[in-house]
Amino acid sequence: MPGLSLRTVFRWAAVAATPLVLAAMATLGYLFAVEDYVTRPGSPVYYLGISSLVRDVQVPDGAQGREYFGSVGDGNKPAQSQLSFKVPPATADAVWDAMTRQLKNLALHSVSTGGNDPTVTSNKHAVSPGLREAQYTSAKHDLVLLTTYEDSDGGTPLIRFEITHFD
Repeated sequence: MPGLSLRTVFRWAAVAATPLVLAAMATLGYLFAVEDYVTRPGSPVYYLGISSLVRDVQVPDGAQGREYFGSVGDGNKPAQSQLSFKVPPATADAVWDAMTRQLKNLALHSVSTGGNDPTVTSNKHAVSPGLREAQYTSAKHDLVLLTTYEDSDGGTPLIRFEITHFD
């Protein structure tokens, strides 16, 4: 039995790669057609539309309602990727500390109004109605916000965390 020729190998590779390329093109077309989208881990939209920074954030144990949101941006609205989840109020401070450690481990630095002050300041009335907000930036100068909000699920009070990456 003769061996496979190089030409045959390339043909099989092209046949195998064509559906993947078409799926990627269709997914990108979808992203630009809908502008804003909600996705889940494992879907093509998750891998092509949600930034790797947001995908790398580990959700704490016990978190509820994990949701990934993305936007391709429009006009002066920048593209963004966002992860949100909810935790009981009793664990919110510990989750905040864990999230800030994670963001710093992802090579992000805290941005504050004082310049060099790494402390988290409350931006409750200036930017959003959140309970707590921290701003981070990377070497590429993109912006990451960590924000918490009061929320509820069937009357049970919860704290919703949002990690938003504007790139």
